[in-house]
Amino acid sequence: MKKTIILFILVLLLATCSKKEYKGIHKQGRIEYKITYLNADNGNFDPSLLPKKMVLEFNENFCTNTIDGFMGFFRLGNITYFGKKKSTTYLKVLDKNYIFYGSRQELMCCFDTFEDMRIETDTLTKVICGLNSKHAKAIIPSTGDVFEIYYTFDINLDHPNVTNPYLDVDGVLTDFVLFMGPYKMRFEAQKFDPSSTPKETLGVPEDAVQVNREQMVYALDRLMQ
Repeated sequence: MKKTIILFILVLLLATCSKKEYKGIHKQGRIEYKITYLNADNGNFDPSLLPKKMVLEFNENFCTNTIDGFMGFFRLGNITYFGKKKSTTYLKVLDKNYIFYGSRQELMCCFDTFEDMRIETDTLTKVICGLNSKHAKAIIPSTGDVFEIYYTFDINLDHPNVTNPYLDVDGVLTDFVLFMGPYKMRFEAQKFDPSSTPKETLGVPEDAVQVNREQMVYALDRLMQ
């Protein structure tokens, strides 16, 4: 009986140590993602005008991501606070500026929420811009979409996806898909700078109008359709 108890304790200790060793050392940095469109013909815009890059900056407390496009007439920015599990979204459309404050654990605006999404993990791995990344499949029964994603534990953040549709994925995403308006967008990490220090701001102008989620989505849809 004593031997069984000792063996059980050793197994728990080994499992705990293994989990801790797997977490990476990076706790801040900057990732640039290339954006490609899986269905660029669905919208009314020349694909060359659509946003081509997203920038993610982060530390242990918060992260910001920004997307610019349409020759400077469009900006979508978000800041998420991991501890509070809250996010703020800023949208610029032409000369109009909008801001949306999400409640606790509410997903950021203005991407589809993938409410019925299911994640199937496996053992495949890939190095993406220097980050060891694990492979999984994202399955969305309501739309019939199935696509591959990658995520990494080389970056050590708690609940990095708490306000995006991949909240069930514990690692930082390095290759993934989001839907915005009529577009299906793939984000692939291209550059990672672990020495970059994020700024806790979205650069929201003073004349930005506070709106609810529905109003912000409506303003975005008018541009994207």
